[in-house]
Amino acid sequence: MKKIITTLTTLVLLAPCGAQSLQKGKDYGVISGKLDFSMPNQKMRLIHNDKLFKEIAVGNDGSFRDTIPVISNDHTYYLEDPISLSLYIDNKTNIEIFMSMQPLKVTVSGAQAEQTQYFIERDHFFKEKISDAYNTLFLQEPQEFKKNIRALLGELKRKLESYNFDNEFLKNQQNWIDYNYIYALIKYPDIYKFFIRKEVELPKDFYAERDAIDFDNAQEFERNEVYRTLVKIKYFEQIGENPNNPERIDNFIKLISTLKSDNIRAYFAENLVLLIKPGNTENKKILNFILHNVKDKKVIQDAKEAYHKTLKLAPGKPAPLFTNYENAQGGTTSLTDLKGKRLYVSIWTTWCLPCKTKLADLRVLQEKLKGENIEFVSIAIDNDKQEWREMVKKREYKGVQLITDKASESQFIKECGITQIPTFLIIDEKGRIVSLNAPQPSDPNIEKVLKGKK
Repeated sequence: MKKIITTLTTLVLLAPCGAQSLQKGKDYGVISGKLDFSMPNQKMRLIHNDKLFKEIAVGNDGSFRDTIPVISNDHTYYLEDPISLSLYIDNKTNIEIFMSMQPLKVTVSGAQAEQTQYFIERDHFFKEKISDAYNTLFLQEPQEFKKNIRALLGELKRKLESYNFDNEFLKNQQNWIDYNYIYALIKYPDIYKFFIRKEVELPKDFYAERDAIDFDNAQEFERNEVYRTLVKIKYFEQIGENPNNPERIDNFIKLISTLKSDNIRAYFAENLVLLIKPGNTENKKILNFILHNVKDKKVIQDAKEAYHKTLKLAPGKPAPLFTNYENAQGGTTSLTDLKGKRLYVSIWTTWCLPCKTKLADLRVLQEKLKGENIEFVSIAIDNDKQEWREMVKKREYKGVQLITDKASESQFIKECGITQIPTFLIIDEKGRIVSLNAPQPSDPNIEKVLKGKK
């Protein structure tokens, strides 16, 4: 099942990105080396362009060797475990990596090792000087913050320029630093507000460097991960926190359609597959946008399957069933037990902060609709049933409180196409679908919808 998602704001060290034109000849690099410690699963995960690219087998003696396909002008790969490590891999790369845990140490040698060595130094600098210092650096006033973050990144540029890199790699890494400066500006107000507990007043020219960027550059999008992140932030904010809003989806598709870069349009089109779900009035428009902009056959197939699935879950169709979900009283409840009443179903988890806010709104709605033929059903998709029981009891949640049999992998959750939480459903008295993407408890129209009024 697609990952269940909720909205979180975090400060992260953006993974670096090097670039160099693809060379003629072989289309892979080679990495080998040894770990001086054992690994439980004997595999290392290699990430490229935010996706799992390859799993590298590790022998019983800690040794490994593998060929890494070079598929684009983005030559930065990220070794996710056992030690987080950025690697530069092109078709000239043949490096040996030795890793020890106690003390933590990584050494790199071989052809094209210098770029990876720079990545190690750069990542350490960035973590120590910026990421780990966010609770002081990001609490400064705007002009002081800009001055100090510029000075730190200027120091990193001088470190970069002390190497004897070719102009293409050098320019790309200088851009990486400049893009991270802009990323820091974007994150600054949220971090400041989180710690200071008030909005920061920004000068009119605070985002001047961001506003000067061309956000429709196909080459940069392919080869520089920080640029990709900035592009994602710029355009995804057009959808906002409510990706189910038809007007926002329509405006987003119109905006992305104006971009000249095929790869940027394709990226956003691929990410809209998750929005094809029951109750979304824009499903057909999203599917057409995907078919027009995506070449990846698997993405196209996923989009078509998602769309055809929504047709089976249209209003008036029988709702998917759940059977013998544990209830808060220690017994079990099935959907068929609840026939005869209109159901307002909330899907949530104990660890989801937005869910708790919505459940508080739900309590208010329950009071308003007391006496109506409406049953309020809350279904948790947690793994920890004891934690769920304790929270339901502590917060005195009302209505029918249930927990799924297999967390988010429950058949009911899958069949309803739920990919984010909280999600709200409405099922009528005969067990038929009214909406699998219903308004939230605080929506001004929810009372009319639940009462069956247009």
